[in-house]
Amino acid sequence: MASVYRKKTGVYYISVMFQRKRITRSLGTSSYQNARKLIPVVEKQLLAEIIEGKQRKQNKSYLKFSQLVNKYLEYPNHDWSIRTRALYKGILNKYQMSGLPDNPTTRSMTIRVINSCNNWGFKHCLICKPVRLQGGSKWESRHRVYNDSELKLLFDEMRDKRFNAFVKFAYYTGARSGEIRSLSRASVFLEYIVAYGKTGKRIIKLNSQAREILDQMEELW
Repeated sequence: MASVYRKKTGVYYISVMFQRKRITRSLGTSSYQNARKLIPVVEKQLLAEIIEGKQRKQNKSYLKFSQLVNKYLEYPNHDWSIRTRALYKGILNKYQMSGLPDNPTTRSMTIRVINSCNNWGFKHCLICKPVRLQGGSKWESRHRVYNDSELKLLFDEMRDKRFNAFVKFAYYTGARSGEIRSLSRASVFLEYIVAYGKTGKRIIKLNSQAREILDQMEELW
């Protein structure tokens, strides 16, 4: 028989009793929605430990999720950038405080980071079994269309001609700031440019408006 309760800290716990033996374990979340998803999986694990005599030994204690997160973030050999480490830290800390976000794209990213953390913990024998959340591949594409007043601001209100040309070129091509700033004469062709940015090399087609801006480059610079 299983019972679920919430401690003063806000974290949910599950307690399973079978044949007068009881095991209690933290679900590692203060979100009731997340706790409900974890209950069936963790309940089966605890029952197995009781029935098969695999209750945790004193010399082998597995980590709670909050402890696992700290180990995961502090691990020096992830080959992460400083920005990636800060992003993962923010995502995992926010999840522990308020659960999964409502925004589909942010939610799917959070789930992927949680699953990655759990898989790492299992690989390093820090948890008995990784709990994999579903929904890491569900996100919504973001669409943004400028209205007339915003386009007027972009095209007509910028007095600096060089910056005005920069903004227009970005709008017409969809090129990123870093890709535009790294352009050279050797990477500009009649109908396209070869851009290099955070995703590596890519080909960007030129429409007539973008081509006209390039033709004016020598005059502006």
